[in-house]
Amino acid sequence: MSAKRKIRISVILVLSLLMINSMNLIAQNLDSYGDMKRPANIGNSDFDSFKNSCFDIYYNSHKLDKNLKVIEGNLVKYADDKDNIDFESLGKDIEALKKSKESAKELSTDLKALDDKSTSMVKNAKNLKPRTKSPKAVKNTNNSIKALNDAKVTLKEVSENQVTLLKTAQELLGDK
Repeated sequence: MSAKRKIRISVILVLSLLMINSMNLIAQNLDSYGDMKRPANIGNSDFDSFKNSCFDIYYNSHKLDKNLKVIEGNLVKYADDKDNIDFESLGKDIEALKKSKESAKELSTDLKALDDKSTSMVKNAKNLKPRTKSPKAVKNTNNSIKALNDAKVTLKEVSENQVTLLKTAQELLGDK
């Protein structure tokens, strides 16, 4: 093998490792939001699935809230300068509000199902075999329930804000 080929292979290998490492860092950022971080899997599909579903709802509810804050900022700008409203952008904001309302309904439905399941998950975590996995299962389940409770509060706020923002957007559109 020539020296050029060895260098080329080495460079490709290093770049591949850097890309894999950077993708892992991105995934880790997506696994946390605010103070809560998605716990590691314990190796039991029931508990890992429950935990992942809870944290997905937690993450998506906060993502919805963040997106609504952007739309709210846009609506404030439109209201401050009603003579120069970008109606195309306002229309996009209204569509985004309608889509976020649908997303919030779906998340609420999923949240309710997981909330109903949470009591039995805690009980099952305490009795998990092998016993060495039980403490981690209990901890993950409790953290998952905290994430669900936070998501529940966030989704309630999101729903209230959606109604207000949609009404404001419709009023601004009516000023056309």
